This record gives sequence, structure tokens and C-alpha cells, in this order.
Amino acid sequence: MTRSRATWAVVAGALGVTCLFFYRAVFSAQVFTARDMLLVYAPLRRYWVSRMASGGFPGWYPYDGLGQSFPGMMLSAAFHPSQWPGLVLSTGAAMKLTVLLCPPLALLGTYALLRLYAVPRAGAFFAGLAFAFSGYLVCLTSSLAYLMAGATLPAALWAAVRFLREATPARAGVAAVLLAGVLLAGDTWSYAFANAFVLLLALTEEGPRAVRLRRGLGLVALGAGVAAPQLFTGMAVFAGGAPGASSIEDAQRWSLDPWRLPELWLGPYLANASVERAVPEEVVKPLLHTGGFSTLWSDSLFVGVPVLLLALAALRFIPFRRWAPFGAAWSALLALALGSALPFYALLYDVLPLWRPFRYPEKLVVHLSLGLAVLAGLGWKAVVAAPERARWTARAAGIMAGVLAAVALTERVGGAWSHAFVLGRWPQVPAETLSTLSHAFSTAGFVAAAIALGCALVVPGLADSRLRMGALMTLQLGASFTANEPLYILGSEELLDSPPTFVLKVREHAAQTGSTVPRVTSRIQRYRLPRFEGFEFQDSVALMSRASLMPNTPALWGIGTAEAYLPAASPRVLHLQDTAPGLFTELLPVFGVRFSAYTPETYEALKQKPGPVVARDTVFDLLLVEHTDARPRLSVARPRCVRDAEAALGLLRDASFRASTQAAVECGDAPLPDSGTAPLNGLVRVERDAPEHLVMEMQTPEDAVFLVNDAWQAGWSAAVDGVPAKLLPANIAVRAVPIPKGHHRVELRYRVPGLLPGVLLCAATWLGLAMAEGWRRHRRTRKAPSSASPPPPNRVS
Repeated sequence: MTRSRATWAVVAGALGVTCLFFYRAVFSAQVFTARDMLLVYAPLRRYWVSRMASGGFPGWYPYDGLGQSFPGMMLSAAFHPSQWPGLVLSTGAAMKLTVLLCPPLALLGTYALLRLYAVPRAGAFFAGLAFAFSGYLVCLTSSLAYLMAGATLPAALWAAVRFLREATPARAGVAAVLLAGVLLAGDTWSYAFANAFVLLLALTEEGPRAVRLRRGLGLVALGAGVAAPQLFTGMAVFAGGAPGASSIEDAQRWSLDPWRLPELWLGPYLANASVERAVPEEVVKPLLHTGGFSTLWSDSLFVGVPVLLLALAALRFIPFRRWAPFGAAWSALLALALGSALPFYALLYDVLPLWRPFRYPEKLVVHLSLGLAVLAGLGWKAVVAAPERARWTARAAGIMAGVLAAVALTERVGGAWSHAFVLGRWPQVPAETLSTLSHAFSTAGFVAAAIALGCALVVPGLADSRLRMGALMTLQLGASFTANEPLYILGSEELLDSPPTFVLKVREHAAQTGSTVPRVTSRIQRYRLPRFEGFEFQDSVALMSRASLMPNTPALWGIGTAEAYLPAASPRVLHLQDTAPGLFTELLPVFGVRFSAYTPETYEALKQKPGPVVARDTVFDLLLVEHTDARPRLSVARPRCVRDAEAALGLLRDASFRASTQAAVECGDAPLPDSGTAPLNGLVRVERDAPEHLVMEMQTPEDAVFLVNDAWQAGWSAAVDGVPAKLLPANIAVRAVPIPKGHHRVELRYRVPGLLPGVLLCAATWLGLAMAEGWRRHRRTRKAPSSASPPPPNRVS
């Protein structure tokens, strides 16, 4: 088979296997709606499309935490090409297409990377299968940014190795684009580790180390240049103190429990795949030390017995000096992924400040899965190189089968595992639950033993038999399909389009009053989840999320929330929300929140009712409460100068101050006159109200402040009658513009911090690469004639 035909066969195979694995998504109208797909990515992507379709760029996102930088939150993927399908497809269909393109990208990237190391095509394809359909990537279909970043990582490393071996501007451009693509997908952690891997490869590739290291550092710089618009806007948010973990406890949430490591062989034996398509909360809370959450970041770690067997063969037959640096890196990643179970993550958090923005150690499993897949591909290469290696590997598979069968048998007969793990951590476990967990573990062990036995039969003669190669791939893919396929979650696209009851009520209020759509909030922590006939458990979860106005679902219908859920929220909002949650609830009307959702039990337990009940969702048993004293988003207020946010907090604790028309303004060095507490009859007429540009005409009988109940964040500027004016923090979290008495035109503009220099650096990077490539081709063209041999002289007869 020619090289081009083989390449197209691999591409076709990657697409075909993806269609088979994700058949429920490919051959239905359902879309990916689990967890953050509904809560985060659908609202963000719908907003991006609406702004771009109207000819604007989404700089400010007004729907979360009183507003925040859209590109600065990173996971918005504001510059990623995966946004473009949303301009022609519905939100759900565009996200589904993006998700379904990730497994082929992961497979082909892994395949191409291993081909650079002379791994046979079959072995490279096997490794691609192992990574693309590993439990971690399959479960990340609920979190688009991290899925895209993980799927891009192998291709980025492939391009980096090509550049390290032959440094041309064209190769540098390809590698820089793919390296930047990891960040543009929305995952800063994967981007940081991708750069670290590039430098590790530079140190371990053949050739002069100094030359390779210079190339590696140059590639890191070029990737940063290409990703500069995203990188600089994210750094601007980071400089403001918003993203990252607030404490080591926060950083280590979603740690990987060591007791889950057997999932690498056995699959997600704790998951309820037939009902919840996840590990149930009632199992997670008593059994798994996740760092504080009652759900798992990824419900499966499964990579499979064939992968681990071939990885073992690679460690056995590849020279130690070749794999030792990568083995050390993989071990370090594993130690960090275990998070709170070991002291290493906390140590790094203490000694390395730049590490503190990263959190959720289990996210490192993507690198662990890729490392095992790559090692398995190298093991395939080693095994097919010599018959004695294949025989050794077959014996190892037989031993593995025996060990797995023995573990499963001791659990089935004597409950060894369940006594050590389940009863050791959960002495009061219900008998039925214990029996279910024990049976699931032992069954998974027997299945894994059977697969190991199949590997023992298939591996001998692997080098000369396509049938055996196909059988080994079938074992791997079949195991991945059985273990991981049930865990991805689909739902009707109506979840993204049909507004729930409370959204309709909020819209009705806006239509009746002629005002803008007011903000809402969800005051629901725990609820009873109703089950609907014909609906899966996860459908009920999604329906409840929408009905209870959980962030960021109201943004699907253009409704904002005061709660900060997304990572670029104002530090002032986050601090108030996290350190004084009770006061934050009381301040919701001050920040323009008109409606809150409650459960009846929570609402009845309140000593002081926040407002009347104006709607009831009888299906989900929820209440919609109206804050009749909610301030408008845009208003004229009397200033009350304070020294800092702490002093403003002291004023806002006073209920009489909250009920007045005053605003606690951090005036700085030029205090504003205190104009008393009497009502202020100021008039505000909105001339323009775009997310990044506000223009108002206003009339005030006294000196006052124009109060904007949007988050205080860098990037905003103000002008009064065309003259630049101060923009001051007010009521801790929002902003105010001082205005003298009389009639004035006030204008506020938002420019994304870091965006312009990022765009300029990106353009300069591309220009430099283009000029370097043009000069290289020019020199090659000039050298060609001179290097050609002169024609022989004519003979004289």
C-alpha cells in the first residue's frame, strides 16, 4: 500500500471507529448535555455566535457574576476555530460536531507521533485507539474545553518533534499553531504541560542538546506568540487576582483517589452505567476522597489490559536510558494527580506561586492516559521486532490473567476487596449496595482476566499475522466500548432551546414593565430530583438545573445572574460570595437581582422572607421569589464615600443603608460631597446598552453618581460629556461614575485588557514566520542552479 493510501486508510479508520463508538450521538438528533455542556459551554457558545453574527466581538460577558471578561475566562475558547460551526448550525449541533471530531484528532495525533519513532502503522493505530477512547477522554464529553485540549495534545507533540529534528519556519508554524491550539481550546493546565513536554523532548531527542534546547525554547516562544490574544487576556484576569484556587483545599478538590487506580485495568466498576451513567453520589461521598466534591471529575480511568500489557513490554525491552526521563515525568504526574492523598501537590502549591492558579488534580489523568498509550505503541514495536519478545509478553499476559482471576475469585468468594476498601471506609454501607459493588468488582476482574488470556493467545506471531493484529485491536476497542461507551451522556436539544417556567415568568415581567430583562439567582443547594417516565436520570438532572436557574443556564435566554460561576469573575464578587455568603444573599436586590429560586423548605425556613412568591414550578416543586426592592441595573444614587471595600462592607451590613438611595463609593483621594439620605429624583435615559458600550442621558438635581450594577473589573473607562471621568468601585462589587448636577451624557466603554497587544504580537509572530519561510525558499531556489552539475562539453568528431 502506498504511503498516501495508507494515510487515508488511517483517517477513514479513525472516523469510522468514532462513528461506531459514539453511535448513540451520530445516529440520533440528541446532543451532549451533561454537566458543564449545559451549565457552561452552551451559554458561552451561543453568546459568541450571537455577538459575531451581529458584527461584534464578545469582549464582555454580562450573564455571570455581574459580568466578566469573555476571552479572559480562557475556557470560553473565544479564539478557537471550533466556534465557527455555531454560525451555521444550532448550538447543540455545533457542540456535538466539535465533540465528535475530538476522538479522530486524538487518534490521528497519537498515530502520527508514534510513526516518528518508527512504530509500525498497526501499533501506532492501536495506541491512538487506546488514547482516543480512554475512559478519561470519553467522560470529558461533558467538558468541552478540556476535551479539545486533550485531543489536540498528541498532534502538538508530533509537530514539536518534527520541528526539533528539522527546524524550518514552516514546521515551526505548524508546531506553534498546534501548541497554541491547546491553550485556545481553553485549558491552561494542558498548555503548561504541553510546553514542559516540548522541553523534555528537546532534552531527550538525538543530536546536540544545546541546539535542541534552543529549538524547544524557541518553539515555546512561538506558540505563546500565536496564542498571545488568549494568553494576554487570561493573564490580565490573573493579574487582577480572579482565577485559580483560593486555598490548598480548593486546589486539591477532585483529587484522584488511589483506590481508583485499579480502574486502569478493570474499568469503572463503581459506576452505575445503566441508570446514572456515572458513579452515584451516594457512593462517592463515603468511599472516595475527592478533596471535597460529591461527584467525580471523570467517572472512568480505564485504558485496558492490552495497553498495560504492551506498556509493560516497552519497559522490559526499551533501553532504560531512553524511557527513564519519561517514566520519571509520568510518575511525577501520577503523584500530583493523587492530590490530597500525597504531600507533593501541597508542597508544589507552597513553593511555586505560579502553580496556584491550577486546581483539580484529576485533570492530569489526560497526560497519564496519553503516556500509557504512547508506551503501548512503543511496546508493540518492541514485541514485533523479535519472536522471543512476543513469547515473553504472552507469558506476562498469562500471569496477568491469573492474578486478575485470583483477585476476582477472592472477592467473589470471600469479599477480600470489599472488606478492605468498602467496609474499611464505609462501615454502615447498606447490604444491597455492598453486594452490588462486590459483584461489579469481581465481574470486572473476571472480564479483565479473560482479556489478558486473549492477549496471551494473540501476541505470539503478532508480527506476521494481520489477523492477530486485528484481534488485539478488537480486544482493546471492545473493552473500551464495554467499559466507557455507556458513560457519555446525551439529551434532547430542546434542553438548550425551550425556556423553563421561571424564565418565562422573568421574560413576562420584563415585557410588562418595559425594562431590560432582570437578573436572577438560584438559592437552591439541595433538592429532591423528580423522575420522569421515559427520561434517563441525567435528563432529569438537566431539567432540574434549568428549572432551578442554576448558573449559567439562564444565559441561554439572555438572563444574567449575580452568582459567580465562571473563572474570570471579579475578585470582589468572588470574595463577597465566598467569605460572606449570607450577606451576599441579602445584597442581591442591591445588585439588581429581581428574582430568586427557592425550594419550599428553604423558603419557609427563612426568618425574614426576601419577597413574595410570584410563581411556582409544580413539576419540580420550586418557588420563584420576587425582590420588590431590587434596584435597577442603571440608576442615579447619592454617594457615601468610604476608604476601601472593607468599610463599604460595614455600611452594607446596615439594612437601612441598603434600603436607601445611597451607594458606598470608594472615592480615593478626591472625596465626593455627601448629599444626605433623602430620595434623589434623577432621570436616566438609555441611549445605547451594548455589553461593551453604554451611553446614557441623565438629569440630576444634585451632585450624584451614576451607579452601574455591573461588576467592577479592569478594562472599563468612563466619560462625562465627552471628558474622561473617574470610574470608582461602589457597593464593593459594582461601579459608579461621579456626575455634577444638571443634564449630562455619560459613556462607558470596555476594552479587553491584553487583547490589543496580544493581537499585535500574534500578527508579528505570523509575519516573522512568513518572512523566514520566504527567505528560506528564496535561498534554496538561488542555490539550486549553482549546485547543479555543469553539462559535459560537446565532443569534436
